[in-house]
Amino acid sequence: MSLEKQISLGAREGGQSLLTLVIPTRNEEGNVARLVRELEESLSGVNYRVVFVDDSTDGTPGVIRSLSKGDGRVVLIQREEAEREGGLSTAVAVGMDAVANESEYTCVMDADLQHPPGKVREMLDAARESKADVVVASRYARGGSYDGLSGPLRKAVSVGSKSLAQVVFKEARKTSDPMTGFFLVRNTAIAGIQFRPTGFKILLEILVCAPELKVVEVPLSFQARHAGVSKASLQQGLEYLAHIWSLFWYVPSAGRFWKFALVGASGVLVNLLTLITLVEFFDAGPTVAWIVAVGISILSNFLFNNAFTWRDVRHSSRIHFLLRGALAYPVAIVALGANFTVYYPLLKYLDAEFPYYAVAAFLGIIAGTSANFILSSRFVFRPPTPKVLDLEASPEKIAEEARKELKADWIALLRAGDLTPVVRSSSGVSELTRPLTTADESAIGLVLRTLQPTLVVTGPRRLPQARTNTRWMNSLAVPVFDGERPVGVVYATRNSTEQFTQEDLHWLTAYASTSGPIFL
Repeated sequence: MSLEKQISLGAREGGQSLLTLVIPTRNEEGNVARLVRELEESLSGVNYRVVFVDDSTDGTPGVIRSLSKGDGRVVLIQREEAEREGGLSTAVAVGMDAVANESEYTCVMDADLQHPPGKVREMLDAARESKADVVVASRYARGGSYDGLSGPLRKAVSVGSKSLAQVVFKEARKTSDPMTGFFLVRNTAIAGIQFRPTGFKILLEILVCAPELKVVEVPLSFQARHAGVSKASLQQGLEYLAHIWSLFWYVPSAGRFWKFALVGASGVLVNLLTLITLVEFFDAGPTVAWIVAVGISILSNFLFNNAFTWRDVRHSSRIHFLLRGALAYPVAIVALGANFTVYYPLLKYLDAEFPYYAVAAFLGIIAGTSANFILSSRFVFRPPTPKVLDLEASPEKIAEEARKELKADWIALLRAGDLTPVVRSSSGVSELTRPLTTADESAIGLVLRTLQPTLVVTGPRRLPQARTNTRWMNSLAVPVFDGERPVGVVYATRNSTEQFTQEDLHWLTAYASTSGPIFL
């Protein structure tokens, strides 16, 4: 990236600002000067910065540099050709990452003046008054409009894309416009999120990856473009679909009902294949074969749901896993009962001719699937009660319990000031007194700077049989607080073919959250 990327934003303005505006640009030479001028007018009295992330092939970078010379609040991050992969979303992600610790809020907006600069002040006021984590400028809220979209096709695509997001992801229903590119976010609320942007608006990813966020919206009258041409294209539409799929696949809690439905569809195939195989090749009776097929399909559904639908809900032991599997059978039977309870009365009171019986069967399937999903969520895949840290126990016992739970090789409770260990626990005696390595100190230092839990994977370390014995050096580091003051770090490492997961990090964060007195 260009030299501007290396400039410390804090140094330019002398400390953290209240607001940073991240504005991606591509060939917006005719818009940026007016945008900066209108932002200055609307944000009078606000300590703010403007960060342009530029992918232009025209004179836009020169205009921004000229503006920066006259106004130290304007910063340019110019991406080189090789860095532009992913387009708009990666540009926004780069900008947000660059200013994550430089201001309390970040506002993302377009440079083409379709997002009115005067709306930023309203969004900032809404965030501070409501204590919201995210403020969305919505084209579909009461009082908003999308008249600035050119032509009926663009409007139809806009409505369709936001509706698809809301159908697939319940988190997207927190706002009427999850696909807007104009939003404001509290930086601490999204700290630690690892974005996987694939070329489309990044707000949807924020909502899906952090479902606990408080979201409010303000109405937006979407304006016509001031200058230049729209960047909308078929390629962007395909990238949007890829983004939907990426979130669905990589975020465990995203679209959980639809994951459950996909697993259910696979169970139908397993059921039919088992039934046909037993009857046609093993001469089993149809009734016996049906019973066996149902049992096997319930088992396959449970295993797939455990590995895919609820992969973020860990089981506490092998016994717990087996109990979950056993509970899946009565839950499935109840779901079959719900299916029949809807299907039979409808069939009794409706015409038995096609398509009425098919409609009744379809509604029965919906009822059965919904009942199965609700019961599975609440009983089969209910998260286990996390272990509570016993402050009456010795620090040695606390560290050893955490090490065993995480299957870690080494764990230490370190004081924040000088990183002296309160206690250590290890799977091997020789490890108990080992000093901190450079990698350890780097991970711990990052946690103490950001005050956010961190998972680090530094590997692989390959043994002679590389394909089968690839081992990764993993570390988890979690800050511990006394009030709002960091007093220590819980640090765990594992050199294994099995990496630490985000679920391990969440468990350790919860377990260590009340351990402040140990460090004092």
